[in-house]
Amino acid sequence: MKDFIMKLDSAIVIPSILLVFIIVLSAVSGAQASQGSDQAVINRYIVAVSANNGGKGRPVLRYAESDAKSFVNVLKDMGGVQPQNIVFVKAPSVAKLRQELDGLDKKISQGKNNGGRNEVLVYYSGHADDKGLRLGEEVYSWKEFRKRIDALNGDVKIAVIDACGSGAITRVKGGVAVPAFMVDKSSDMKGYAFITSSTQDESSQESDKLRGSFFTHSLVSGLRGAGDASGDGKVTLSEAYQFAFNETLQKTETTLGGAQHPSRDMNLAGTGDVVMTDLRSTSAGLDLDEDVDGRLFIRDENGALVAELYKKSGRAMSLGFPAGKYSVRMERPAEYKEASVTLQDNYRARLSQKQFAAVSAEKTTLRGGYEFKSERTCAAGDTNQCSLDSLDRNGTSRTTFNLYDHDRKPRKGVQIGLLATRSEDYFIGSQLSLFVNSANKDMRGLQVTGILNLAENVDGAQISGTVNYAESFQGLQLGFVNWVNEKSDGVQIGYINGALDTLGSVQVGLVDLAQQANVQVGFVDLAKQADVQVGFVDVAGTSDVQVGFVDVAGKSDVQVGFTNVSYKQGGTQVGYVNTATHSKGRQVGFVNVCLECEKTPIGFVSIVGNGVWSATSYANEMGALGISLHLGTAYFYTAFEGARLFEKGSNFRHFSDTWESGVGFGTQFGSYGSHFELEYMHFNTYDRFRMNDVDAGFHHRVRLGYLYSLLPGIGLGVGGTMNVATQGEQDDVILKPRGEYHDDVGSKNHKGRVWPGFYSAITVGRF
Repeated sequence: MKDFIMKLDSAIVIPSILLVFIIVLSAVSGAQASQGSDQAVINRYIVAVSANNGGKGRPVLRYAESDAKSFVNVLKDMGGVQPQNIVFVKAPSVAKLRQELDGLDKKISQGKNNGGRNEVLVYYSGHADDKGLRLGEEVYSWKEFRKRIDALNGDVKIAVIDACGSGAITRVKGGVAVPAFMVDKSSDMKGYAFITSSTQDESSQESDKLRGSFFTHSLVSGLRGAGDASGDGKVTLSEAYQFAFNETLQKTETTLGGAQHPSRDMNLAGTGDVVMTDLRSTSAGLDLDEDVDGRLFIRDENGALVAELYKKSGRAMSLGFPAGKYSVRMERPAEYKEASVTLQDNYRARLSQKQFAAVSAEKTTLRGGYEFKSERTCAAGDTNQCSLDSLDRNGTSRTTFNLYDHDRKPRKGVQIGLLATRSEDYFIGSQLSLFVNSANKDMRGLQVTGILNLAENVDGAQISGTVNYAESFQGLQLGFVNWVNEKSDGVQIGYINGALDTLGSVQVGLVDLAQQANVQVGFVDLAKQADVQVGFVDVAGTSDVQVGFVDVAGKSDVQVGFTNVSYKQGGTQVGYVNTATHSKGRQVGFVNVCLECEKTPIGFVSIVGNGVWSATSYANEMGALGISLHLGTAYFYTAFEGARLFEKGSNFRHFSDTWESGVGFGTQFGSYGSHFELEYMHFNTYDRFRMNDVDAGFHHRVRLGYLYSLLPGIGLGVGGTMNVATQGEQDDVILKPRGEYHDDVGSKNHKGRVWPGFYSAITVGRF
């Protein structure tokens, strides 16, 4: 029995050992075979083309080149693309692009000697239309471009086109939408795929906030891990495309360019796992815990937005980035939080909900230039506006009515209080009451009351029978008194309007006060800085345009009024009296005064500190001694002159009763110091040296002379004249030269006299 048992054990044990050995050997062989298959060589190539200039009549793009770099970087970091297989083509001609594609073909052919599979990705960011790619003034037709891609030596050929009307290429040839192209090493996938940023009839848009196009930004965010819907640590092209489609459509639905729908045309055949990027291949990574919930904006240490996504709670998410410092901002309904994280090589950082800290809106974000609307947006980083946007999208609207309606939580809807309403958190909707409405945080909507509206920041309207007050507002304030403390953009209509900081739109009232204002229309307008003031009295430290009876400004560009005063620096002034310390523009008025003028004033009296102001004493061919005053500039001056004739035969010792006075204008041929001058004068002439009941004749004189600067401020002048005298209201013509050379002209009822003359003079002053 013992021998039988031993034989039986041998019969069972030995075959069992052999069976186990065979199984182990098969497993090892299978693993080795699998490992050998897994080590199959895959060569991936990228040609990235950027073209900001789309030819005449098309706007020059700003971010085509940065889009191309962003797309290449994510595939280099996470898609297994080697640096030597990357080709950048910037602003090419059609011939240059053909040349680069031909060169790529040669490189792929050389790589085939090493075995394995070749995959090619062609990325284009720039202008396009229904005809093809717009490369400057040239067009690379869709048909030819697609044919060239189809002819590339790669086993898998992909084109990603971010351009207007790029969907036209997917209509050149039909295709079947199947999973994406970046296959893993066990795949034998072959074929083509075309991914476009828009349909044939749509515009593809870029954003200053993103510093790139909506489509490429969304696609890259998806490739970084936001598109990993399955959570397997890999992003397929179908996942990345679907993420980019949803994000691009959402971001462009409210833009001026309209909704943008990415499209695709794929014809890929084969088996295996098809992968675009592998999150495990990155040098550094960011893992978001299950409890993180909200829209996330991830920026690098330079402030550039590198990814944007919506993360739902309940599922963890992994993202891949290069090592460095990053800030992560999270938006939730009426809530804005931020966290900082440092990513290191060979290390994955984790981020949970508790690591985010609340971020309050900073007052300083509201200060600066005049671009109010572009500054006060979530896109520009305004956390209050982000909170309101979140509340608007995610809040539930409700209406309440109480004697005193008070709400401490974020609110969307209508508050009605018989006596008063109060909201202590973010508010979207309307507040209605008889006496007082109060919004302690930012609100978007309407306040209507009989007595007092109070608000932190209002995007909407305040309407009150008495007083409206807001720290800042965008919209309308309508009441007896309207007041705003901070920088605002809107319209104030009331008896008294005040803005202690800056009002970016219009004030209409009896009295308008503003630190800075775009437009003030009232009886009295006061501003430290104003673009336009229209009122009876306008006063501003700095003003672009003032239109009123009295306009006063330290610095001004244009003043139009009865009296215009610029006590520091002025531009154009049009009025009865214009005064300026330093004038860069033209003064046009009856009286113009400026200490330093860059342009010649035009007026009856122009007193110019750096211009012409001189007095001249002269004697002429009539035996007259005269005094002339010149005011203005060398280019144009006005002259005021009076002269009295010596009594004939008195040897110039006694004056006669004949005299004249007049005004005129002239030019010094644009030069100061010694110069030629041309002048016209009109005189009234009198035969008695008194003003009452004296009939006047007329004297017209054109003078051409030369003034020599003898010493600074002293000059000697000489020249000739042409004279025409008429009787006017007098019975006769009383003027003539002493030498009795003249020609009598005219008629019996209107006598005249013509003669040439001369003069000599001495001048003092600035000339």
